Amino acid sequence: RGAKQAFILAVLAVFAILVLQFRSFLQPAIILCTVIFGLTGVFFGFMLMGYPLSFPAVIGMIALAGINVNDGIILVDTMNRHHRNGLSRMEAASRGAVDRLRPIVSTTLTTLVGLMPLALVDAAWRPLCSAIIFGEFVSTVAAMVVVPALFCILTRRRNENTDLSYIT
Repeated sequence: RGAKQAFILAVLAVFAILVLQFRSFLQPAIILCTVIFGLTGVFFGFMLMGYPLSFPAVIGMIALAGINVNDGIILVDTMNRHHRNGLSRMEAASRGAVDRLRPIVSTTLTTLVGLMPLALVDAAWRPLCSAIIFGEFVSTVAAMVVVPALFCILTRRRNENTDLSYIT
């Protein structure tokens, strides 16, 4: 119960920081979608392997959320940079995903390879490592496809009129 509350509080705090950083509510929501993908991977992987959800697994899920948010920030920030430099939303999303593919996949693979021996050898660490492994695998694949798509759909057009004073 305490870890669940801590996780929810941490996600809300991260969201608030991201809103301040990106000056948007939608882009932090896009970034936090990566956490949902990660948790989906954890639950699917645990169900597939028959692992019970335990306290160490929840700690792994909290760590995974941080990794997922990092990947999302890197993607959205790169896409924003390309968009500010004059590319269309579609081009910025495409270029941003291509630019960040190798670094994100490289860090994901090193994380998975680094945790695999610990997960296989020591049963005490297996839930924590497995949560990160399953979640990171699914969230990386999904983030490289879904984050650019959401960026295209939810990011405002550069010349869009944002003056809402006519609504009174």
